[in-house]
Amino acid sequence: MPSLVNQILLSELQQEFENMGSCVVLDVGAVRPDQDIELRGKLREVGVRYRVVRSRLAKRAFADLGLDLSEAMVGRTGIAVAEKEGAIAAAKAVRDLVKKNKDLPVAIKGGVVEGQTFTGEAAKAIAELPDRDTINTKLVSAISGPARSMASVLNAVAGGLARCIQAKVDKGE
Repeated sequence: MPSLVNQILLSELQQEFENMGSCVVLDVGAVRPDQDIELRGKLREVGVRYRVVRSRLAKRAFADLGLDLSEAMVGRTGIAVAEKEGAIAAAKAVRDLVKKNKDLPVAIKGGVVEGQTFTGEAAKAIAELPDRDTINTKLVSAISGPARSMASVLNAVAGGLARCIQAKVDKGE
């Protein structure tokens, strides 16, 4: 019976991981019920599905997708699965929650963002990554800045010429 249950759990994890955009792997220690409710609530607010999984099964499910998160799959493991790059928001929510509650035994151990795996210290840096909207805004600003400057310079030349001509007309010359 346990092998049948494991097969069902493994197939569920494989299906969920195939459909995910990104995820964060958490080290979940001895979390009290009130802490667990708060953690799940924060992750739900940012639009992430969270579940505590068997490390061995999750490791196999990730391996089937060609992702190596074996370093992060040690001990009690929770996985926050998100669409697109939602793992960044999840990592930020976990980071903020851990800062707020110093006794919360949760840490970021790994993650996957756009098919790239992060483990160890690099995984903690997921919370520092900007999301897609921020990157797009910065990119548009970088592209439009020089064009805006050039337009204002060209406009200033034409405006200066128009003011000079108007001054000559006003003097009657």
